[in-house]
Amino acid sequence: MKNERRLFLKQASITGAVFSLLPLIPTTVLASSNNQPKREDDINIGVCEMTPEEMSGPYFINNKLLRRNITEDEPGIPLLLTMKIIDSVTCKPLDDIFIDIWHCNAMGKYSGWKYINPDLKAPSGDIGTISRTDESTFLRGAQRTDKEGIVRFTTIFPGFYAGRALHIHLSARSANVQKRQEDKFYFVGQLYFPEDISEEIMINDMYSPRDINRLKNEDDSIFSGVKNRAAILTVKKVGDNLLDGLHGKIVLSINKDNVSKKITPKDLAKHTV
Repeated sequence: MKNERRLFLKQASITGAVFSLLPLIPTTVLASSNNQPKREDDINIGVCEMTPEEMSGPYFINNKLLRRNITEDEPGIPLLLTMKIIDSVTCKPLDDIFIDIWHCNAMGKYSGWKYINPDLKAPSGDIGTISRTDESTFLRGAQRTDKEGIVRFTTIFPGFYAGRALHIHLSARSANVQKRQEDKFYFVGQLYFPEDISEEIMINDMYSPRDINRLKNEDDSIFSGVKNRAAILTVKKVGDNLLDGLHGKIVLSINKDNVSKKITPKDLAKHTV
């Protein structure tokens, strides 16, 4: 497994470098054939139009783990996640933005709540609605965006839990805040995966069998509230084999003047975060 991860990182680094050179095309540019927004390699969805926010869910932890590799040896298909964060007003890259991500493991469990049965539907409301069960930290981490607005994480393709489609949580805030009570979140959202990729991965032994069936994107009530397809990652295989790993990428457009109501200073004072 460790040798496979090293090969994945070597291959993915090349793919990531190519991503950083790709141009940003505003969504107002139209394709002449069908009058639909032009898409180059599917990375330009949502550019210059603010990406819609979504609920933070009950599993957020404000531990600010600065690291790129968040796997902690959790089994799963390797995933390099590359995000480009831009200003929804100017369309220019936003540097030094603190991006925090968290997601479940291949069997649907979150660190901090690894003793919660993912096959049973749990409350999906505000932060703190489910008491933590442990101090584990797998599949959580944060990075600052670089001068090109890019941030990368090495992780695994997530599994699923009852009542939800496959997804990754993320938040964006200032990178220079010293006191957690002063944290102002610009954006809180979720990332999703193309159905064809999800279907192919979920039959792998690391993700199955399960006692429940996963929800597809269109059957997830939270996903269905997303305005357009701005939250779906573009995902490609790194090598010839699925086990070589995947590269998911997306452009997210946020407004630094926005004050998110999805995670507030009051939320950060709760014992679970």
